[in-house]
Amino acid sequence: MPGLTLKILLNGGLYTYPSGGLNTDIEGTLVSAAALPGWRTTRDGFTVDLYAGPVVQDYRLTPYDPGSRLRGFYGGAQVAGDVWYQPSPATMIALDASIASIELIGSARAAIGWKVFEPFFIGPETQAFWCTDYRELRLGAHVTGYRIDALEWSAAGGWAADSFGRGGLYLRLGLNARY
Repeated sequence: MPGLTLKILLNGGLYTYPSGGLNTDIEGTLVSAAALPGWRTTRDGFTVDLYAGPVVQDYRLTPYDPGSRLRGFYGGAQVAGDVWYQPSPATMIALDASIASIELIGSARAAIGWKVFEPFFIGPETQAFWCTDYRELRLGAHVTGYRIDALEWSAAGGWAADSFGRGGLYLRLGLNARY
């Protein structure tokens, strides 16, 4: 249904990076929240959502790394967009992207899926993240669109590689409330 929409993002996680200045690995914790009002347009199987609003992020580092550009509490703005296209009831294409004014932190994702099993789509996905001097690329598989009343669940997993030459498994879980 076209009209006003609201995207509330809550996320966080643990990460490690090599500090050149301290010659050791730094363990980081990120907590982030954004409230993004927006507008939804739908037509002929396409849904396009555009959002903009405030974001806050908190970075805690152990040991403290004075050379890190992301440490402590930040506030800024974030813009985001989501595109969902269903060329048929059994196929989907999803694109989403966002960028925040805090060190121009961004992400982009593309996924395609098929309804092999009702009531959800499965298929491949790719996702990229970036900020300051860090990049990450993910390749994996997703399960999208499993609904229980107004709640829509999604999950993905696969392989991630970053700009420090490291690689490993990733897992993403998502929950949307649609009213």
